[in-house]
Amino acid sequence: MHPLAAYLRDHSRPLEPQATGTAPQLPVLDGIRCAVFDIYGTLLISGSGDIGVTDATQQEDSLRRLLSEMNLPVPDTAPSLSGRFVDLIQRDHAKSKAGGIEFPEVEIREIWTALVSGRPEDPPPSPDQIDALAVAYENITNPVWPMPGAGELMQALRDRGLALGIVSNAQFYTPLLFEAFFGAPLDRLGFDPNLLFFSYQHRQGKPGLWLYEQLRDALAARSISPGETLYVGNDALKDIHPASTLGFRTALFAGDRRSLRLRPDHPDLLPPDATLTSLSQVLDLIPAPS
Repeated sequence: MHPLAAYLRDHSRPLEPQATGTAPQLPVLDGIRCAVFDIYGTLLISGSGDIGVTDATQQEDSLRRLLSEMNLPVPDTAPSLSGRFVDLIQRDHAKSKAGGIEFPEVEIREIWTALVSGRPEDPPPSPDQIDALAVAYENITNPVWPMPGAGELMQALRDRGLALGIVSNAQFYTPLLFEAFFGAPLDRLGFDPNLLFFSYQHRQGKPGLWLYEQLRDALAARSISPGETLYVGNDALKDIHPASTLGFRTALFAGDRRSLRLRPDHPDLLPPDATLTSLSQVLDLIPAPS
């Protein structure tokens, strides 16, 4: 097991989903050959509701404590480390937008490196230190735990012969969560490496169409159409609408109140084909092979 996956396993605590009061809608979707998932709030419970969302006070306290514990310099030019952290992200986003990316994503290790690179006389942080810092901070500010039934669902879909993929706003540590919680990397859990699209790798994310377009093209190489693909996510704006726009079948996962995003302020969003309140209901949508 990757050392950082072991850290995540050993420093995570169980979470339970919070009921949403939503009624499931479970039509049978014929012809599905591939199932693709969001991660945070869908396959994993997110304690803060989504990646990168946390309380500012908690951010500041956690940052200062972790830097001290890891013997990394605390920048003396930033009275608010959390404010500096957010500013670095916003600057990176602005640069990407100026380059034509509508929904940019950072590579969080670059942000951490910029944050803790202090005075010229301070030794630069090593890549291993940056990785460990990023993982420890995320584990504190956005604790996660497997959504009930996630492991069983992956196995059942694999047994039915479906191709499996992911489109998710994510960082480098996100794939490690599968090894930490399910005991194996994504490919050994049945996910096709060519159907994995993480925002940090491409420097752009959801709700933009770009990641979904890459998925569509990768599926076309396997002679699988969007209409033969089910995309499951918890956010009507970031997940359901863009996937539906490109012709994917969609299921809104409404299994946890912390992360369910119905987006009533966006009345023109395309609706999902199905609504789930537990991951096991994915199997109700897809007829078992005869």
